[in-house]
Amino acid sequence: MKTEKVLTKQEKQSEMNGLKEQKRSLGSFVNKRKDDSTECAFDDEKVMTATDDPRMVSRYPSFSHHNSLTESAASELKMVCRPSELQTVSYSNQRDSDYDLASLAFTESDDGTTDSSDDSYASPDRTTESRRRHRRKKKERSTIDDIDIDSYTNAKPTKQCEVGKYMAAREMTPFQERMNALTVLPGTYYVIMFFLSDSWSSKSFIEAYAHKIIDDTEFDYSQCISWSWLPHLHALPPLPPLAAAIGVLCHAPFSIIYHWRYAHRLPPGLARTTHWSRRMDQAMIHFQCACFAYCTSGRLDYFLVNALFNMDCIYRQFLQEVRPRRNQIRIAISIAALSIPLLVRGEVFLFLKLAFLFAVGGWLFGQYPIGGWSHSAFHIAMLFVPPILMTSALDLSSSQSQLEVATHCAILAENSLVL
Repeated sequence: MKTEKVLTKQEKQSEMNGLKEQKRSLGSFVNKRKDDSTECAFDDEKVMTATDDPRMVSRYPSFSHHNSLTESAASELKMVCRPSELQTVSYSNQRDSDYDLASLAFTESDDGTTDSSDDSYASPDRTTESRRRHRRKKKERSTIDDIDIDSYTNAKPTKQCEVGKYMAAREMTPFQERMNALTVLPGTYYVIMFFLSDSWSSKSFIEAYAHKIIDDTEFDYSQCISWSWLPHLHALPPLPPLAAAIGVLCHAPFSIIYHWRYAHRLPPGLARTTHWSRRMDQAMIHFQCACFAYCTSGRLDYFLVNALFNMDCIYRQFLQEVRPRRNQIRIAISIAALSIPLLVRGEVFLFLKLAFLFAVGGWLFGQYPIGGWSHSAFHIAMLFVPPILMTSALDLSSSQSQLEVATHCAILAENSLVL
């Protein structure tokens, strides 16, 4: 009977050892999984899991709160950053059986502490060795987790994040955006009335030219305009001031469409910056600068050089990557290029007036000193630029021939009315 009892104890001990080996193998299998970030503690240390297991969330509410903060931070960053540029933690969809395997390796007591099932049977040496092994794994995983969590909550601003910050600092109310659109209208009204009201043909020039007319038999009367609904327009205006008017009229519709309809409806960040209306608004600024370059120079070759540069700028406006700093620098170069002919002609005072207007406009556009109203103030400052350029363009040598034609037509129209 004693022999049978001894054999029974040995069988029980062997079965117990087999159970321990099975549990150890299951525990090592769980620890080897890449997406399972687990912190293990022995001797009444608390176990905290970073997975999305609903059982873990119910046991540890703090992790649920942390995950909610992480998701909210990620959603905020998605407004200003492309998702592909963030290093996010990728948790695979674990099956319930995987967590059941983990529960075989570690069991939680009723008081919230965690005990290792291996330690209940293992020797102290084995417990110490397991503890060291798990602490090493804990350090490695905690380092990876810190990096991944920081990428959500403390992500360093990339180029696309800078775009988000740039646009967020310029957030305006719908009323302010509509005022931005309305402040574009006075400039368009001025350039239209400048030609239709015959403001570009001065009386002094007409009187001076009238004394030069000796014989008008060789004059080409087909160049004159005699439309009853345009009584003050006797001929086509000179091309340099007309080029400035074309630039203003082409830019205005896109600026109005962007500010009136889309700027206050699109979310700040890439959604607004990459929208076609804003891209066209920026692109037509470069088109306007090219037209202004011909207005100040009156030379076709200088216009072509500026047109090529501004065409490259327009192309870069439609690239997928938006770089506000680069775009601003290129606009500044275009403005400098259109102002240089004034210095070449010796019109220093006129150049200083333009430099002052562009400096004030650049300060309002770049610094936003009065908040959301800064952009409207910028448009108002820029309203004075076309009148200065168009008036000075009448003194160019390339404008004189067409001015003489228009003056001749005006004199003929006046004589016909007298007769």
